[in-house]
Amino acid sequence: MPFNFTKLIQPAALSAGLLLASFGATQAAETGIYGNWVAERIQGQKVSAKVQSTLDIAKDGNITGNAGCNQYMGGMEIKGETIKVQPAGSTRMACPPAQMQQDSKFHAALGTVTSWKISKGKLILTDAKKREVLRLKRV
Repeated sequence: MPFNFTKLIQPAALSAGLLLASFGATQAAETGIYGNWVAERIQGQKVSAKVQSTLDIAKDGNITGNAGCNQYMGGMEIKGETIKVQPAGSTRMACPPAQMQQDSKFHAALGTVTSWKISKGKLILTDAKKREVLRLKRV
């Protein structure tokens, strides 16, 4: 009886395919835009270690977070690498000056965002001139 390579190769190919599909799904989950992020830089400036500005992006396009002082909510239309931030609502609390300053800078930067990319595990949000306006890390 001759040796049947097909019977040997098919299970190995199936296993390899499943392994690659699993790896691809894991990579997409780890590198996608959706999830919880915290700002590291706003308009090229490092954020204060004492003040956190967050951005939570849901798969339905809703965004929420804390800009540094105030909570905000809104929407984000994501098509490929382009983004259109929908007008957001925000609380109007008063905070210490450092928090208020970062809060204002974060909102101003978010309002200029037109595209995104993931680079070295960071979410980079850029404006229409492709300048980095926000750099965030996943939390």
